[in-house]
Amino acid sequence: MMRIPALVVVGALAACTSSVTVPSDTVLYEVPPAGTVSTAGGGGDNFTATIESSLAEGSTTMVMPLPQAGTPLDDDRLNLMEYTLEQQKIDAAIAERDLQAARSKLVVVPTTSVPSEVQGVNIALYAQQTTNAVGERRYDRRVGARLSSSCGRYRTPDEAQRAFLAAGGPQTDSLGLDPDGDGFACKWDPTPYRQLKI
Repeated sequence: MMRIPALVVVGALAACTSSVTVPSDTVLYEVPPAGTVSTAGGGGDNFTATIESSLAEGSTTMVMPLPQAGTPLDDDRLNLMEYTLEQQKIDAAIAERDLQAARSKLVVVPTTSVPSEVQGVNIALYAQQTTNAVGERRYDRRVGARLSSSCGRYRTPDEAQRAFLAAGGPQTDSLGLDPDGDGFACKWDPTPYRQLKI
């Protein structure tokens, strides 16, 4: 006799399945376990109560989504898997090939001959070591000495000053390029060189 109410409930549930609709966004719910059901007599009321409580709205709980398994390869972590090691070897080989190709295209331009300069003469350093103005006598010269025509042999005052220093400088003035004794040949101006930071 106890089976009859259970069969009536199951039949009623089967009749209701025709009107059940499934939403497009399916959400899974977990039904919490309740008391046990016995078919050997007794417990029929418990079975009916279990079904009714399970169908009640407040008795359902949503199943949380499972965490994704595994770790992405590009999540800023060091990955020493065999695949990445093999990829590193491939990348290194490609880089070496590109380097060799770039070296093969390297063009070396030979240097041309440098204009000859008087060795050991540095007019910028000489200008830094002097403080007198152009025309201000610092060295003895014979009375009546005049600027010789030797200055015409030089294209610029810088060239004349280099030759002047190479020939002994203001102490001797063997070329006659500094008749006023200021230490500067052919009116050479040391001002631009004094402004340099050496």
